[in-house]
Amino acid sequence: MKLKYFFALLIGLFTLSPVYAISKDSLNAVTMVSYEQSWLDSNGTLALKNNTQSEIRNVTFQITYLDMSGNPLDYEEFVRNVTIAPGMTKKVDIPAYEHDRHYHYYKSENMPSGSPAFKVKFELKDYNSDLSEVRSEDNDLMSGLDSYIDDYEVDKENTGIALGAAAIGLFICLIIVGIMVGLYVLVAVMAKKRNRNVALWVLLSILASPLIIIIILLVVGEDNGDINEIR
Repeated sequence: MKLKYFFALLIGLFTLSPVYAISKDSLNAVTMVSYEQSWLDSNGTLALKNNTQSEIRNVTFQITYLDMSGNPLDYEEFVRNVTIAPGMTKKVDIPAYEHDRHYHYYKSENMPSGSPAFKVKFELKDYNSDLSEVRSEDNDLMSGLDSYIDDYEVDKENTGIALGAAAIGLFICLIIVGIMVGLYVLVAVMAKKRNRNVALWVLLSILASPLIIIIILLVVGEDNGDINEIR
């Protein structure tokens, strides 16, 4: 008799265990109260209600997108690290469905010239999961951040190369300017030593070339008072 009761107890436990699982994973624990997405919105906004007597956090749910006849168009699963008090409603954002094609939720604002409308179906998948299990949104954010950092590093490297090239170009220009000024100064010094009109010979070097004028000054030599020579 005792053995009979023992087996009956085991059967009862196995029978009750699914009840506890269903209680935890109840599809009615969190429900969607409303959904909003106009044709200009980049995000869709859900209002999620906690129908239990306990705080709910870390909600996993699936959104199925339907046409106006109720036929499925697409679906996607989302994880949101959100806390909803007992009996309260909390709004969460998800990426807008077909944003680039100006789709709108059938209860939200339509495009003036008209755009496709859709309905949504909410299905609760899980809640109150450990934070370590609810990381898909954070991973997406970190992936986007890593991509942004990589792009920033590339832009920073390209900017450094451009600045380096500009600095080298400026340095070369300064050297050329310094050489040219030095040649004009040399023309003035040579003209003065040869008793020539400094301003005139510097002007000639500007109009022609300081190298040519230097050669001419070397050839003509000093001015000994001959009125036929250039002064």
